[in-house]
Amino acid sequence: MNTFSTSALTCFCSAILAVIPGLPAIGQQNNDFQTVIRQGAVILEEEYDLEGLKIPIEQIHRLLPKDAIPALTDPKRETLDKSKWLKPDSRIIVVELGGEVLGVPLQILDQHEIVNTTLNEVPVAITYCPLCDSATVFSRTVKDKDGKEIILEFGVSGALFNSNVLMYDRTNQGLWSQLGMEAISGPLVGTELAMLPVKLENFRQFARSNPEAKVVSRDTGHRRNYSNSVYSNYFATDELMVPVFSYGNELPRKTLGVGIATDKNAWFIASDQIDGIRNVETPLGTVTLSKSEAGIQVSSLPDGVRVAQTYYYSWSAFYPDTKIVKE
Repeated sequence: MNTFSTSALTCFCSAILAVIPGLPAIGQQNNDFQTVIRQGAVILEEEYDLEGLKIPIEQIHRLLPKDAIPALTDPKRETLDKSKWLKPDSRIIVVELGGEVLGVPLQILDQHEIVNTTLNEVPVAITYCPLCDSATVFSRTVKDKDGKEIILEFGVSGALFNSNVLMYDRTNQGLWSQLGMEAISGPLVGTELAMLPVKLENFRQFARSNPEAKVVSRDTGHRRNYSNSVYSNYFATDELMVPVFSYGNELPRKTLGVGIATDKNAWFIASDQIDGIRNVETPLGTVTLSKSEAGIQVSSLPDGVRVAQTYYYSWSAFYPDTKIVKE
């Protein structure tokens, strides 16, 4: 059993805050950027296949050992009557496929960041990076270089790029970016993830709308305190936990919204610009958005379009030519 505890995670957050060098002013490149490498953290060259690495290795923060934040695979599910440990305002990522609905509490994802599971016979991953408040859902089925479909299982690498979690796949040990939404090293480098609609609701709304649904249980097999988020203080300020090389200057950096990307274009729409149903037109079709008390809800997503709920600073770090969608 992994014994990396909630108290250890709290200490980790405090330690990172303590070692931040000067952060860049919004919209400026940080000429004093320094990579954070903690003692005992993952050694990328030893653990992962870095062939074809698409990002600057000198900008990858190495904070924890591999799997110190343990991803979950096929976690137990429970009915709503057994989920009273969740508060009415607990935030939930809602995934619906073919009529099957699953709620994944952020109180679980704070501690695990990735849930590998299957809905309606579709292998999916539900991922969350607390530093960016970034939530994504994607298919775990990809094609290898020979065009053969393979199902991947994802883990947490112990490293960050642009303040965002780097994942890895257990088949090839290649690195994948949550907000880059693709493989950034290894034999599948450049393979894009097939994104699925992501919806955030509070538990009250989720239970009212989906009385027969199930949620991921806190009986995960790991010693964790799932009662609240250790990141609440971080969310309450504009401070970042790790340096970011550069990011946009059009919005305050912790503006919450949704990032939308195609191969050639990227957009960001802040949550305060979403009133009722909001459609965003892309060359590949219409993305339909709304919002709840817990965050963003994507109800319609064309094939080939990638979306994530996230903070503006992290999205603009990955997509510097992002267009801000306004009224």
